[in-house]
Amino acid sequence: MDRLLFAAVADDDTGASDLAGMLAEHGVRTLLVIDLPTAEQFLEWSEGYQAVVMAEGTRNVAPAVAYERTRAAIRILQARRPRLFQIKYCSTFDSTPEGNIGPSIDAALDELAEDFTVAVPALPVNGRTTYQGYHFVHGRLLSDSPMRHHPLTPMTNPNLVDLLGRQTRRKVGLAPYVDVEAGAERLGGRFQELSREGVAVALVDCLSERHLEVICRAAEGLRLVSGGSGFGRWLPRIWRERGLIADAAESRPPPGEASREAGCLIVAGSCSEATRRQNGWLSGRGASVSHVRPEGLLGGDLDRAALVTRLRRELARGLDCLLTTSGAPDDVRRAQDWAAGRGMTERELGEAVSDSLAGLVLEVLEGQPVGGLIVAGGETSGALCRHLKLGALRVGKNIEPGVPLCLSLGGFRLPVVLKSGNFGGEDFYGRALQAIGRAGEYIV
Repeated sequence: MDRLLFAAVADDDTGASDLAGMLAEHGVRTLLVIDLPTAEQFLEWSEGYQAVVMAEGTRNVAPAVAYERTRAAIRILQARRPRLFQIKYCSTFDSTPEGNIGPSIDAALDELAEDFTVAVPALPVNGRTTYQGYHFVHGRLLSDSPMRHHPLTPMTNPNLVDLLGRQTRRKVGLAPYVDVEAGAERLGGRFQELSREGVAVALVDCLSERHLEVICRAAEGLRLVSGGSGFGRWLPRIWRERGLIADAAESRPPPGEASREAGCLIVAGSCSEATRRQNGWLSGRGASVSHVRPEGLLGGDLDRAALVTRLRRELARGLDCLLTTSGAPDDVRRAQDWAAGRGMTERELGEAVSDSLAGLVLEVLEGQPVGGLIVAGGETSGALCRHLKLGALRVGKNIEPGVPLCLSLGGFRLPVVLKSGNFGGEDFYGRALQAIGRAGEYIV
């Protein structure tokens, strides 16, 4: 049985896609698995791949559920004897004081019987950095960034040593900037010192791509790492140096069955500033836009049949269509007030909107093939992937850092792009549509 170089468990689908795309960008044959498969499915799907990233949707479930789901995923992945495991979470450390990053790390350490790992949420290429244990987004403290307004995981504590320490039963320490700046050998020694002091999880400062390389070289010998997708940027280069992988593979033509004459469907459930700008950019270039208010989607005021019929008709004509629930902060607050009046928590509202939006998309796709599917938002991506029963995705090269083009291998076989709400430039949708049109150049 082939041994995997690398296996990861991610807390949502866009985070899994982010990491998988980093690996594929460097020629690593990578499979993205949507939700927990059976042991038999996993062995069948993973044959011939060098890396597997499993999306487990653990970010917004109860901490005990996140622990059990993560541990079950690690157990299945061990069938391919990966050289290195990762617990993947967002580079903005999306979580609450209770979890779920800490419980997920605990689950992996327990299942692997390991007593030390690192936490590296930094992703300098996307403006996420860590200094003296404090986390920054484009130079602003996490607590001063737009993440402070996240409807499910508002980030108000930028001290990640403190925040992670509240989530795990293990001791959390810091590998500071001075050790990272000194190089891989010094940093590796610091890891050993922290482990001897009883630290089980070492948060690592990181301000640049050079720091990220140093961290990957110092941590490559560990059995388990945790953090953002930055590991996918440097580990393949180290593996290639050591002869573990060959030069980047040539692109292979995709086995897609999507209609290249039909338009693409863009689904935006994220309320992030980045996604709202991207929606505005696409709207300004003549795309068909359908804005659905959460209250209408859940309250019965929406004429679903008419909307589905119109989207099918426009997609059949080759038009690219944007379907969005995304709104400004005031719109989000109004939706939350509406939900509160009906006894729903903010988390329940988010889940209900994502599920209902996914059901709407399924109705569209069951009656009309599309040229491709682009999804913005972690919760929205998770709901869509499961409603559409995509199963697993063959991962291609990045359209932008952290956002690869994929090909679904399950119920619907078509090009798929899963984008974290905060990722991508203003013209991202345009770049994604161009990539879908040239899928054979992206798939590795």
